[in-house]
Amino acid sequence: MKMRAQRCMSPVQAVMDGKVHKAPPKTEGAEVLMYLERLQHLVPLCPKDRPVTKLELIQSVIDYIYDLEDALGTSDDDSSSEEDMDFVESS
Repeated sequence: MKMRAQRCMSPVQAVMDGKVHKAPPKTEGAEVLMYLERLQHLVPLCPKDRPVTKLELIQSVIDYIYDLEDALGTSDDDSSSEEDMDFVESS
């Protein structure tokens, strides 16, 4: 079964809705672990059969983002060089 990503309420949206409550310190750690586990399941190349370290998970996410950029044929370098070219042409 394919897991579908779900959007979380951003802190800004929570403020706009008037629902901001500071989580007790005990639940903050549990919440972070929940999001890390969720992230592990969302990234296809991240091992699902064993626990991974936070560093390994972050590296898998970074690698996945680079793979997505390659698949889309875009990168930060391409966009910045286009902006540079526009600046040079207008000068």
